Amino acid sequence: MKRTADRTEDEQPTAVGGAIRALRERLGLRQGDLAKRTGMSAAQLCHIEKDRNAPSVRTLQRIADALDVPLADLAAGPSAGGAAERPAPPEPEATAGDDDADFVGSLRPCGATSLADLPPAARAQVRRRILDYRELEKRAGVPTLPSLALDYPSEIAAADAEALAAAVRRAAGVADAILFDSVQLLENKGLRVVAADLPEGVDAFALWEESARNVWLMVRKAATDERQQFRAMCALADALRFVAGGARRPVGDAPADRAFAKAFAAAFLMPAAALRELCYRLAVRPDGWNWELLLREKKRYGVSAETFARRLEALELLRPSLRQEFARRARAWAAEHGGEPNPSHRKELRHSRFGDLKALLELR
Repeated sequence: MKRTADRTEDEQPTAVGGAIRALRERLGLRQGDLAKRTGMSAAQLCHIEKDRNAPSVRTLQRIADALDVPLADLAAGPSAGGAAERPAPPEPEATAGDDDADFVGSLRPCGATSLADLPPAARAQVRRRILDYRELEKRAGVPTLPSLALDYPSEIAAADAEALAAAVRRAAGVADAILFDSVQLLENKGLRVVAADLPEGVDAFALWEESARNVWLMVRKAATDERQQFRAMCALADALRFVAGGARRPVGDAPADRAFAKAFAAAFLMPAAALRELCYRLAVRPDGWNWELLLREKKRYGVSAETFARRLEALELLRPSLRQEFARRARAWAAEHGGEPNPSHRKELRHSRFGDLKALLELR
């Protein structure tokens, strides 16, 4: 490829900054939110939006993927009548009897949130994401049955979140191991995890596909990595209780139901045996934790500082007064900086298995 004045040909300046800014604002995203999705700094994105820097084609593709638009909508720029100037067209609903409509309609909500509860734009996007994922699975010829057991005795799924989490971990072959990315584990076992622009207050929910005896876990794309992972596990808890003993009854939204889901997520992400071993090996007593150590260790589990401290306190590995102090510091950090202090190793979830299937088909 020919070089021209320190740039390759595909890095020449393009008037895309206005298009990117308009699309970002239409989605209600801050520059920092979009920068995080694309793996660049907010300053880099700011320069691109102001047309101070010319992004490469590869960078443009990352931005288009993060905004969920075709690359052409950015390449055209706002002055060319691209997506930044025109309102998004409403997504056509499938006609009655259409295979796609039948499939989406067959998915059953496992908890208190269903597709019908979402605003129209979010509902249309979730529907499109599911159908795109399903189409890729068909074209790639991959199995849709999960290799992870999802049906457990109803007495466990109804009454003991710790026991249920331990059973699922044993079935997954990870016992008490520390998992940097538990969502990736679920995907490797065949569960479908899909990120979408869910509304505030809906961080995740689960849909059951009876034909494949598998679950679709929908997570909110704008949430922090830590919150995505924790809420995905809460949705999985709903799915497991939905399936348990052939019940097929959606889990409610009562305080006891939410408490069970959170207890399952905490036990799955932070096994009691692993945390006790950690404290033993570091010789850390309940009153011996400090903020720096907490941030270092919580990162290993991919959870927030507050969630990690709460789990330690529940296992009597942390003094309640210290847990309260750490919660205060975590909230102060979020208020000043946004996000999570010492964020997890996970990259933001955005169709990771979906991307694998796309790459597989492109190589064929």
